[in-house]
Amino acid sequence: MIRFDFTSNGFEINGTKYSFPISKEELFNLFGEAETFVGPHNEAYIWHTLGLRAFAKDGASIDTIEVTYIVEDYSSAAKYPFGGQLYLNGETDPMAYYNNHKKERIKLWDSDDTGAFVFDDVTVWYNLRNDQFISLSLQKYEKTVEEVVDTLPMDEGYEYLEVVWKEWKAAIENKVGADNKYYNPTHGITQEQLDAVEEQLEEDIVLPELLVNFYKAGNVKWNSVTSAIRLGANGWGYDLLPFENIANEWDEVNGLFDEDEEVDEELLANFDSRLKCTSYANPKWIPIAEGKNGDYLLMDTDPSDTGTYGQIVELQNESWERTVVAMSLEELIYREIAVLEGGDDEGYQFIIENGAF
Repeated sequence: MIRFDFTSNGFEINGTKYSFPISKEELFNLFGEAETFVGPHNEAYIWHTLGLRAFAKDGASIDTIEVTYIVEDYSSAAKYPFGGQLYLNGETDPMAYYNNHKKERIKLWDSDDTGAFVFDDVTVWYNLRNDQFISLSLQKYEKTVEEVVDTLPMDEGYEYLEVVWKEWKAAIENKVGADNKYYNPTHGITQEQLDAVEEQLEEDIVLPELLVNFYKAGNVKWNSVTSAIRLGANGWGYDLLPFENIANEWDEVNGLFDEDEEVDEELLANFDSRLKCTSYANPKWIPIAEGKNGDYLLMDTDPSDTGTYGQIVELQNESWERTVVAMSLEELIYREIAVLEGGDDEGYQFIIENGAF
């Protein structure tokens, strides 16, 4: 019978310590001959009666062993569940260990929402889907190396935006947890990022100094589903845009309507009087957050006589609503902090329930 042991000393198979990568010959000597599947990126070796699979990118060195607990229906899946013994610091129930040692779990990548345990130089990662424990993946443990990035310094007079970011992130962390998979802050922007966005925007479109300095203080990573770093307006949540996406979203907004196309006067009559706009949008509105439904929050750099430079516009796509929802980005953020610190967390329930680690 195969026995796997994981302790602070590392990973043992039948009493012998192993480290990844493991030579294919060693595993074949241990487990016997395997069925082989050759894919475009690696080779898979399957020991059906043991409920084990292994993978090698070079056809010689095993970098992953998979221990099957629920059999799945595809050609390269193991046909039987693992029938051996597996001990995690002496415990025989992997799920009991998982639930009882939450603080010891680590993420192997940013969006990893199940996590792994580290045993010396080996990680044990849990494949959980729809509340089912599918398998364990055993791999080499590689510590994450913090990337050194040459970010831009704050301009004089805008240093307070670092405090705004700090207080906003603290409120989000208290609400959803810093390890939530939708909590996605990252370092401030670099000169390369700033140059790329400014080059992509049309020549007469100038990014506000406040907005540039806001992103010097912090930025976000894009997530296709949602973001915990979000802003609310009229009952809807808007995900803060990564700085590098601003120009693309500006293209989206301004590409929907030709400048020469006439807009129904009744629609324009409903626009907020603090806005200067005679079309779908004013090109000098800079997108800062998206609703992922065609709606946006934008910073206004060309207000009407009754408006304020930097005011925040909500652009609702289908209803053609164009409303000033805050006089500044900071006002909108501190309003969101108040929501986070209050009891009304309905807008964050999906993030809390589906992004928890």
